[in-house]
Amino acid sequence: MKAIEGYDKLRGGYYTPTDIADFIIQWANPTSESRVLEPSCGDGSFLGAIKKTGCPASVLGIELDPDEARKARKCGYKVEQGDYFSFYEKHIEGKTRYDIIVGNPPFIRYQNFDERYRSVAFELMKKHGFHPNRLTNIWLPFLLLSCEALTDSGKIGMVIPAELFQVDYASEAREYLSSHFEKLTLVTFKKLVFDDIQQEVVLLLGEKESEEKGIRVVELEGLDELINDGISCLNRAEMKRLDHSTDKWVKYYLTNEELDVLNKLNTDTRISEAQELFEVNVGLVSGENDFFLASWDSVVERKLEMDVSPIISRSEQVKGVLLSEEEYLNLREKGKKVSIFTPGDKPIEELSESARTYIGWGESKGYNKNYKCRIRKRWYYVPMSWRADAFLIRQANLYPKMILNTAGALVTDTLHKVRFNEGVDGNAVASAFINTYTLALSETLGRSYGGGVLTFEPGEMRRMRIPMIGADKLDIKKIDRLQREGKYEEILSYTDKILLYDNLQLTEREVTLLHSIWDKMRNRRLMRKQSN
Repeated sequence: MKAIEGYDKLRGGYYTPTDIADFIIQWANPTSESRVLEPSCGDGSFLGAIKKTGCPASVLGIELDPDEARKARKCGYKVEQGDYFSFYEKHIEGKTRYDIIVGNPPFIRYQNFDERYRSVAFELMKKHGFHPNRLTNIWLPFLLLSCEALTDSGKIGMVIPAELFQVDYASEAREYLSSHFEKLTLVTFKKLVFDDIQQEVVLLLGEKESEEKGIRVVELEGLDELINDGISCLNRAEMKRLDHSTDKWVKYYLTNEELDVLNKLNTDTRISEAQELFEVNVGLVSGENDFFLASWDSVVERKLEMDVSPIISRSEQVKGVLLSEEEYLNLREKGKKVSIFTPGDKPIEELSESARTYIGWGESKGYNKNYKCRIRKRWYYVPMSWRADAFLIRQANLYPKMILNTAGALVTDTLHKVRFNEGVDGNAVASAFINTYTLALSETLGRSYGGGVLTFEPGEMRRMRIPMIGADKLDIKKIDRLQREGKYEEILSYTDKILLYDNLQLTEREVTLLHSIWDKMRNRRLMRKQSN
């Protein structure tokens, strides 16, 4: 849950709504024989929920903050005041296990995670075969080590950030959970359920033993629906087969039929892997766009015409799937910041007088002291590697697209740069990129947060797949025109006919299912943006 300012930001503590604690305890259904652990009990939300059941279970709470621990003890259960990981190392590891573990682990990023506790947590994770890194949030060792502390028939019920579904640092956790639990249930919410914080959460319910096996995702409007429907809401979701991989779990929002057609195409050798077609990497990081990027009027005013290069600085500047030199010049005439200062990797005394004057102005503004600038040999020179044959949208609204860079422009890191492999027809790749299968797949590869955009890192783009058989028959100018007119359904009708129907011989039902996947996943993230 997103940290707020002050003390709670550092300790990662946020009160669990009583209704959520009650729901998880009702699901866990402790008995008089149960041994229950709450590893981060705060002021006792879960302990209070257990007390309401009247069940005389053996309950232990652990809480780092002494004031919160005192509040939690009012529930009548034993509460150890201290660090969970140190307690785990001394009293749980190899010594005892629990039937039920519940809680709302703290959400603390690496840099705010006290080294005293972080070192213990990370060593324990490594001991159990995990590989924590500087992206690891504290909720992850809480979850994974709690799972390790369960009995062979144990249950875990935790409030976890929705990051579990899609971030790379939780990939090991997804693989672990799918391998160690026979049944997983994830309850998600379209509306935020915690007051004052913008982090989406899921309720993770895991059963190590179950007659019914698989994973299901239950999506609710908000907390009211959870309260009104109670445990019965879990039965409305279809059970899916657990995929024991690090793949993102957003795919489990799909039906089994949708998953089947996607899995079939994901292993179809007739469809090209992105890495067979192109390289992808981040665009330029200037370190200070106010200095390095400029409109043409500003370039002329400062007499820098010979010291700049063309660049695309924002994804909104590329409307179609072709960036021609004519279109670039139109952007320049409209006053867009599509020129980047490129005086060369030379000592300042070897530069033009106008370039030296401009660099002096930048230093007077303190731009040379920015982190990215000051670590360079020459702060005013932005290192460059290969020029892009094409661009890929890094943050997509409706869908990602590839843009051919026939203008030879550079690009900032608001887009990714593409270089086609030897012998690959870039026109065909850019034309084939917008098809219903690739767009459906993209929704399971990218990541989306509260803002609703679908974001791709280079590694995620490298996992894209594009049906290329018949792509040489596609008219890229037609696709470019339709893209500019916003007629994406016409693009899909055109590309699907050639790529999916004629050459892959997909049935109408299969293509309909691909449309359903894309529509469902796209609309879900866009609706979450509106709700949040």
